[in-house]
Amino acid sequence: MSGRRLRQTMCGLAGLCSVFVFLQSAKADVKLVYISAPAKKTWVGQRTTFYVELRSPGPFVGAAGFSLPQIPRCVIVKVSNPVVSSKVIEGETWFIQTHEFALFSQAAGDIELPSFEVRFTSRNDFDGPGIEHVEKVPAMRFTIQRPPDSADIGFLVTTDEMTVTETWQPQPGPSNRGAIFHRSITQTADQMTGMALSPPPTDVPSGIRVYIGKPEVTDKTERGAFSGMRRDTITYVLQQPGTWTLPTIKYIWWNPKSEQYGSKVLPAVTFQVAAAPHEETVKQAPDQNGRWGLGVLFVAALGGILFWQRAQLGKWARAFWNRLNPPEQMAARNLKHACRQHDPHAAEAAWLEWRLKQPTDFQPAPPLRDAAMDLQRHLYGPLPSTPWQGDAMGTAFRRQLATSPEQTASQRVDLPALNNVAD
Repeated sequence: MSGRRLRQTMCGLAGLCSVFVFLQSAKADVKLVYISAPAKKTWVGQRTTFYVELRSPGPFVGAAGFSLPQIPRCVIVKVSNPVVSSKVIEGETWFIQTHEFALFSQAAGDIELPSFEVRFTSRNDFDGPGIEHVEKVPAMRFTIQRPPDSADIGFLVTTDEMTVTETWQPQPGPSNRGAIFHRSITQTADQMTGMALSPPPTDVPSGIRVYIGKPEVTDKTERGAFSGMRRDTITYVLQQPGTWTLPTIKYIWWNPKSEQYGSKVLPAVTFQVAAAPHEETVKQAPDQNGRWGLGVLFVAALGGILFWQRAQLGKWARAFWNRLNPPEQMAARNLKHACRQHDPHAAEAAWLEWRLKQPTDFQPAPPLRDAAMDLQRHLYGPLPSTPWQGDAMGTAFRRQLATSPEQTASQRVDLPALNNVAD
């Protein structure tokens, strides 16, 4: 081969190498992670949707994992399964995996979704080895606006449609002391997660004792539609004879389409509670010493005074009960019990209830934060291979209480930030 021919061959090879290097560098310049949102301005309590797009030159392997950030008074939920597609970018075909998320905020103003970590595995071609990626999802800001005249509404749900129903077992009616009634309240709302629906109030008259069961919270996704459901079971025990009335329960929501409030009122329920039969017999037994008449008169007078002052007595009794059993302490006891029983659903409900009672700027210690994230991954990630163990969260929670006794329920955090989902 002549020297001239050799030089031409070498120049051609050099040109091909330059083109190859150019194409590879152009391919490398394509970002692997993108974030987008159809709307960055929403209402308080409304579903704010954003999408995370993962890109790969070859097929994806396994599931992606996201370390979702914690934002005060917000909750982030991963919606359904990712959508896999392909796209031609700068002349190259890329595999695309799109993940949908929903953010719900009870805080108004500018909300920043900070950058967070995503982990996924992909191939450069169909037959190549799997390559693990640890990337950062870019940050994004949202504007959350509060509906008019909503300053006095502590917990606000924003949805096009919401239904609230209740059932009783048995139906309320004339009863004896010691009778038990079970009440089930179900909330269902479009474009909402069940985690963002409010728990029922626990205010009852002093003659009735109330027990709140573990809430049933589910989300449903079907053909793009998204809805959440929360069902609470409440047990009432009639402890004292008399007339006792459960107050009305009012649920309020904001319709973003009509820009009007909707509401549902569960009516008040009155119980006429009679004494147990053996107590009536004892009261009616004759007294040979003539004290029976005085006793009846005294009881009637005392009953009249109690009935006359029943409202004030009820307030004193409720204040005394709340002082002995603060809601924050009850939520803490429920969380420790759920951890001992290794019950993830009860632990989640108690954790959310406890977080509601903490100040707005409260941040859990790292061990407790990590345990809460592990609980969220177990409940909303892929199907777990082993049952959830509550020892780590219980230990971290007890240490949090021991090392931070100054954290009190001075403010309500309406939507706690408890998220870490592995799809």
